Amino acid sequence: MYATPDSTSHVPVWENYVVCQMTQASIGLMSPRIVLAGVSVDNRNVVMRFHVDEQSENFPEIDEVVDKFHDLTGDLLAVSVDIRQWDPANTDGDTRWTYKRWMGWDGLGQE
Repeated sequence: MYATPDSTSHVPVWENYVVCQMTQASIGLMSPRIVLAGVSVDNRNVVMRFHVDEQSENFPEIDEVVDKFHDLTGDLLAVSVDIRQWDPANTDGDTRWTYKRWMGWDGLGQE
């Protein structure tokens, strides 16, 4: 049996499905302004999270990822979008991160 939002016995599989759709929706669309992208899943409630270098009123690349995500998942999910300025100390532990921009060796904590 495949996971659905109503089948909590298969929740890990359901979360993986949503993560895969987020990954598929973002292929080729992550701009240098985006530092992290990921998704939080709570049954039918999904939060698409984006951490960016600088806050802006306009992120057409994120809008395109959200549109593609909706195309892939249809009306099945209640989707919200959270865009915030990147802070290395605040990466939200319940988010399944699908993208991290290369920050160089310093960004990995190596010297």
